[in-house]
Amino acid sequence: MSNSYQHMPADLRPPQLRHSMLEFSRVVLEIGSTVLLGPLLKRLPKGDGHTIMTLPGFMGADGSTAQLRKFLNNRGYHAIPWGLGRNGANVRSRNIDDFLQHRTAMEDAIAERVRAAYVASGRKLTLIGWSLGGLYAVALAHRFPEWIREVITLGTPYGDPRGTALYSVMGSLYDNDVDEEALARWVAHTYRGGALSVPVLALYSESDGIVGAGIAKCPGDPRFVTNVAVLASHVGFPFNPVVFAVLANHLVAPHQRWAVCRSAHMRPFVREVSAGL
Repeated sequence: MSNSYQHMPADLRPPQLRHSMLEFSRVVLEIGSTVLLGPLLKRLPKGDGHTIMTLPGFMGADGSTAQLRKFLNNRGYHAIPWGLGRNGANVRSRNIDDFLQHRTAMEDAIAERVRAAYVASGRKLTLIGWSLGGLYAVALAHRFPEWIREVITLGTPYGDPRGTALYSVMGSLYDNDVDEEALARWVAHTYRGGALSVPVLALYSESDGIVGAGIAKCPGDPRFVTNVAVLASHVGFPFNPVVFAVLANHLVAPHQRWAVCRSAHMRPFVREVSAGL
């Protein structure tokens, strides 16, 4: 395990039921808000043209991150899909270690595409991973910093999966009870490889209806990791106008950033929790 992984006390409380029940109605509002705020979003800082690859969440395909890529392309980046189909659609696991083998295979496949994009452009990539896609992205940052400029994760479950609303459903996929050591291997997998030397911005939501806030913060090396709470549903992360504003502001040089995005007016929507933990 990389020494950039920092142990943190387990907070395995799943999301509040009311947040889970409101997930899909909230995402409709988030999509609508993005449309209404379109003129304002067009005024956000322009990017430098470097390549950004989006990695979808569990059972998501490239269509689920298409709106995010459209926004990034409009801001002047070269946003590309991962091109690997539906995330997790081919998993046939009997236990967590089987799923870990799948994660390793997916990371290797993504790495090949990241390498090819790096060679084509001559510039390091940014990876934006939604949920499970964020675990792939941070794992790759540990393994291949020579190709990766930075990682941004959206609603990623970094900790013990018992802190998600889906754990009881996913547990039914396995023939045997999942033990504590297997769960520890699942968490530690993300941080294997070399020490972290790539910046990681972890966006999470305290009202996420799928991933509990207790497992949603990246416990990596605090010299490189920043955790930021935003107002978003889990399904709505790649459609949310607040998330879009944070991304556009973060991706540019500090002197280009909108002061309003760091102002007191944004505190109900965006809150930097910590660097690292």
